[in-house]
Amino acid sequence: MRKIAKQIHYNIDNLLYGENTKDGNYYLIYGEKSNGKSYQAKTKLEIGHYIKTHMKFILMRRWKDDLSSLWLEKYFEDIDVESLTDGKYNTINCWRGKIYLSNAIDEDGELKVNRGEVCGYYIALSTEQHYSSSSFLDVDVIVFEEFMERGMYIKNEVMKLEAFYSTVDRKRGTTKMFLIGNTITRINPYINEWKLFETFKRLKQGQITSIIMHKEGNDILDETNIKICIEYCKASGGKQMSISSNMIDKGNWSAEPQPHLPKSKKEYRVLFRCVFDFKNMRYLCELLTDEKNIFWFIFPKYTPIKPKTIVISDKISTSKYYLRSPYEIVTIHNKRIVNLLGMFRENNIFFSDDLTGTDFKNAIDFMIRK
Repeated sequence: MRKIAKQIHYNIDNLLYGENTKDGNYYLIYGEKSNGKSYQAKTKLEIGHYIKTHMKFILMRRWKDDLSSLWLEKYFEDIDVESLTDGKYNTINCWRGKIYLSNAIDEDGELKVNRGEVCGYYIALSTEQHYSSSSFLDVDVIVFEEFMERGMYIKNEVMKLEAFYSTVDRKRGTTKMFLIGNTITRINPYINEWKLFETFKRLKQGQITSIIMHKEGNDILDETNIKICIEYCKASGGKQMSISSNMIDKGNWSAEPQPHLPKSKKEYRVLFRCVFDFKNMRYLCELLTDEKNIFWFIFPKYTPIKPKTIVISDKISTSKYYLRSPYEIVTIHNKRIVNLLGMFRENNIFFSDDLTGTDFKNAIDFMIRK
């Protein structure tokens, strides 16, 4: 008989009460889909937290459309409200931005809901400016679901989230912000703006870490030090029915298949080197030849950039060596370099691995020419 893999259910207590993480301000929790992250949030940060402390919570999604009645209904569907409230309530009802502990009653075959206590609020981050003058002194937990996105992020999203945090906390220093997501891509505004890429690159599944960020002169948070706690959730195991996605099954970062060098890199000679630096992610790009063919080869760069290196970047710089794209060259007057960069074409680019190629294409802000 085939042995069934044991499934591990995520437990947020390791993060909440860890020696180095129990007093954090921001908590980033990410990993595979359906491993119990949201369930732990609902039972311990949201409903359970309100019952224990009578402090309310805010449930947040990115867009207003994300907070549909169907999504909210399904989100709380797996919570045993009756057990959590010792029989006082048996369901959750969401109405006009508020989350209620409620009772569903069958009256002559018709289900009716009697709303009880307000235990929380639901808010879209895209509408945060509408709450700038609001008072949330009854809130000390914000849960931002799906902070990693496959689609579009909000313009200046990190600033909006920090501004909303400031609106809720009002310099109390007691509000905890939880960002929960699946391992979709490391090209994420929070990883970028908070300069967390090195941490995300180093962290292994099952590991927890914390970082102290010095916010000198920051008007939004008005804090000297911000503590960010990060957990890359352990793979849950168990049986999954997806065909090819390691992100869904195992919590690996999502990566699309990318072209690799036809032969070992040792068999090529380097003609030219440049650096791509986008969204705080750096890549070394080498133009290689085997005397018959010429290829671009891209791999992560972890060392400092040497002087007089051509850098293609989204950063603003007065250096003539910094370019916006390999095709828009106004500061370099070397015809050879201009011609070499003009060879940066889609069918001529290879990557060290699939994740590097996926991250690279998600990070750059120019279109690779065919």
